[in-house]
Amino acid sequence: MNWNDISKYYDWEFDLICTNQREDIIIWKTLATEFGGPILEICCGSGRITEELCNNNHKITAIDNSKGMLDKLRAKHLPGLEIINSDMTTFSLNKKFKFVFISYSSFQQLLTLDEQISCLNNIHKHLENEGILAMDINPRICEGEDILPRTQAYTANYPINNSTVTMYTSHRIDMINQIKHWRDEYLEIDENGEEQRTYVEISLKECSLDYMKLLFEKCNLEIINIYGDFNKGKVTENSNNLIYVVRKQ
Repeated sequence: MNWNDISKYYDWEFDLICTNQREDIIIWKTLATEFGGPILEICCGSGRITEELCNNNHKITAIDNSKGMLDKLRAKHLPGLEIINSDMTTFSLNKKFKFVFISYSSFQQLLTLDEQISCLNNIHKHLENEGILAMDINPRICEGEDILPRTQAYTANYPINNSTVTMYTSHRIDMINQIKHWRDEYLEIDENGEEQRTYVEISLKECSLDYMKLLFEKCNLEIINIYGDFNKGKVTENSNNLIYVVRKQ
């Protein structure tokens, strides 16, 4: 996915529809305080979480591969922040970190085992001795059925351009490879009736609990906690988010 295409809508849409995910800031603020810095945030996007941590006096190095998203983050002029435009599998920094985290299922954008291992091995190199990696994984990506053809998800006022945006979505599930593929269309109509369409595609890999345990073991990362919600709750069969906390071995 090219996140530049969606960067103009991202923060607005998140506040509009992502009710449950807003609560994730609880776990990231808690873990950042628990493990301390220096802190590396991978797939920081436009800085929804970065902003909260910086305003709580944490020094953050934030990485993302989208220039559009990072432009939005830079515009926030946050204290104690270093911004790096790089991919999570290949970034190379001349420093190591006590705490690294990946929020909002972003690790699941890596669709192959090789990509996942490359990412985790790269993070391992950037962790201090016994440094901590935490990530939020959705263990139920491939539940449900295909939505084809496109379906209207919402229509809402977009105050930035004084326009109206209608989002249409569709997705298909590749059960063999355990990947869900989305295709979204944003139709923006301004006050003069002029239309602009933006198309976005994203794919996420399902990562079960057993799969993640084996993956961490292979990459010399020891699981110290798995939480079933953003308040450090227990893992249950109904958990929509699993927060893994692992230590460098």
